Amino acid sequence: MKRLLSLLACAVMLATAFPARADSPNMRQSLNYFMNYFNEAVVQAIRIKEYEESENLAAKRPYTQEYVALTDVVARLEKTLGLALNLCDIYYIYNKTTYCFTKDEKTYLFDRIDNILDTLDKIKATPYNVDAGLIEDKKSVVSRNVAELDERIDKLRAFIKSSLVVFHR
Repeated sequence: MKRLLSLLACAVMLATAFPARADSPNMRQSLNYFMNYFNEAVVQAIRIKEYEESENLAAKRPYTQEYVALTDVVARLEKTLGLALNLCDIYYIYNKTTYCFTKDEKTYLFDRIDNILDTLDKIKATPYNVDAGLIEDKKSVVSRNVAELDERIDKLRAFIKSSLVVFHR
């Protein structure tokens, strides 16, 4: 009876542990997410540049509110691209060399990831140097791009937090 009860307890614990583990992304999914983030952000930056060229924002009115805001969005996109590539490198290197990471090295990785999360927060929280009405106008190109960038940053932050399981904290 004791054996059956202990076997049943182990089975219940394993059954509840696997779904929680399955909900979190594995290393390959994490790397794919960072590369997809990179691709989507590059596409957004290209669309902004194409819009600027089609409207001749740089030539006709180089320092309008719209031009300044779009330039700021592109700069923020470029910063997040660098951070996504850093995350991709961290996850890739950890995936290839898991066996040789010491406790101090893992602490460094977690500190680096926390710094990236803080930087993403700062990028999103930094106010734009334009009138608030331009950003709040839901029909404007600036507003759509700012909303897309903010949503992308929120999704990246949420994914990073959910993917930390791969490091076996």
